[in-house]
Amino acid sequence: MAWHTLLLFFMGFALVTGLRLAFDHAKGGWRAALEPIMLQGDVVRWHVWASIALTGLVAGYIAFLVKARLAARWKVSKVMLKAPVKAARWQAINRAVYWLGLATFVVAVLSGIWLYFLPFFGWLELVGYVHEIASWALVAYMLIHVIAQFVMGGIWQLLKIFIPRFDLLQAGAVMGVAGVSGALGFAALDWSATRDLVAAKADTAPLVDGKLDDAVWQNAQKQMVYTSHGWNVAGGETPIEVRAAVHSDRIYIATSWPDDTRSYMRLPLKKTAQGWVRMIGDDPRHTYDGADTIDYYEDKFAIAISPKQNPFGGGWHFGPDPLPGVKKPLQGRGYHFTDDASVVDLWHWKASRTGATGQAEDSLFGPPVPYDPVKHEVRYPAGYVSDKKDKDSGYQDNFAKGPHGWSVNWPSRIVTPKYLPRDLTKLQARLGTSQSPYESHGSEFNMGPDEIVPYSKELDDKIPVGTLIPALYWKKPMSGPAGDVAARGYWQNGRWTVEFSRKLDAPDTQDVAIKDGVYLWFAAFNHNQTRHSWHILPVRLRLPH
Repeated sequence: MAWHTLLLFFMGFALVTGLRLAFDHAKGGWRAALEPIMLQGDVVRWHVWASIALTGLVAGYIAFLVKARLAARWKVSKVMLKAPVKAARWQAINRAVYWLGLATFVVAVLSGIWLYFLPFFGWLELVGYVHEIASWALVAYMLIHVIAQFVMGGIWQLLKIFIPRFDLLQAGAVMGVAGVSGALGFAALDWSATRDLVAAKADTAPLVDGKLDDAVWQNAQKQMVYTSHGWNVAGGETPIEVRAAVHSDRIYIATSWPDDTRSYMRLPLKKTAQGWVRMIGDDPRHTYDGADTIDYYEDKFAIAISPKQNPFGGGWHFGPDPLPGVKKPLQGRGYHFTDDASVVDLWHWKASRTGATGQAEDSLFGPPVPYDPVKHEVRYPAGYVSDKKDKDSGYQDNFAKGPHGWSVNWPSRIVTPKYLPRDLTKLQARLGTSQSPYESHGSEFNMGPDEIVPYSKELDDKIPVGTLIPALYWKKPMSGPAGDVAARGYWQNGRWTVEFSRKLDAPDTQDVAIKDGVYLWFAAFNHNQTRHSWHILPVRLRLPH
């Protein structure tokens, strides 16, 4: 009875956590009807736990069959299938069902191993579908197994699992030992699967320019990180090449990944007969106001850093309401926060917002911020917040905002720009001619201090309808704790390269010190707001001695 109960529990646990992960990546569909049974929260870690437990249960059952000499339970013959006695026929059918269940379980295990331990084989989206189908097939197997047992022997056949077999106590003990050993073996494999990124020791500091032509990068170890689930990418997969170096008191991390287009256009303002309109997304299901735009957005890249090996440092909680008592996430997919007061450092390079000043925004996943109904009327950030930046430094929105942090006349998309281009022709030459979010753009969709003049109706009247201007401006580089990370991106021949640099020691209390053994996760955003690629197993950074 105990084995059946545990198997049923962990199979269900794996299903409702796996469904959440599949639903997060899906573009609508039938899974939405199953929302009520999906778990919310740290489901990636829970799904791994369920896999460990199921591995132990299966290992224990195999040991039980061998010790109790019950392998005959699995023997099927044509004679039995054609037996004139109904009970014998159904016994054979039930054994055939065993083999069907075993085959399905093997497919689920192998596809799970592929997704978790062997992502470099590729085809992750297809393998993910196979894994999901195999999981549903196991549910069907359990139902067929119960029906076959009932037909074979009635209700008493089903009740046998509740009757203790004292003659099998020794085999049961072997099952327990084998099960625990199997689970511990899987956990050890999981723990050891983390790969090391060995940082090179640089004689001279590399120039943070995104070009990787410094001497240190030629000999630095390369580590490939295979990410999936990204949108606007074929198959959702983005392989990321990572290198690291140390010079003096600074860490340098170089990242490179394929991207067909250089996307800088972030929510531009478009001149219409009614006024300037924020381009927040052509698809009403995926807009900026829903925290889920997938078209008018810049390319981005993020590095998460934590001393903890838990998936994403424990900073990602999936679901439409993973933090009861506060405003639900706009996109219905979850929140970033930690539930143990720890901090996950986040270096967030944004092609237009921070790219113009050669920086990455220093942010964090931490404990949820206090909920304020006024400040968070539109959107609540949970534990994902930027470090503090000095007033008027870094990128700024080019329109007035209300106390909730959104445009003053939200939800209307019409705004009045704070600044207009000093020289529209010159600005358009820098940005490029394309107005499509799906094509490459010339430069950062951001206006610098020498490109802006305060808004005036006189100047506005001279700008033709249909003109696009940036919804961002900056007057000076980002300063304060948010500006601690230097970063520069360079796109060429369908590939981004971004270099990051920061002091090894934590500059502020909301940062994580770069020490030997810290864990890293990487995410690429292909001109979308939140649908980035991701991976579960971290990379462990090793510093030179």
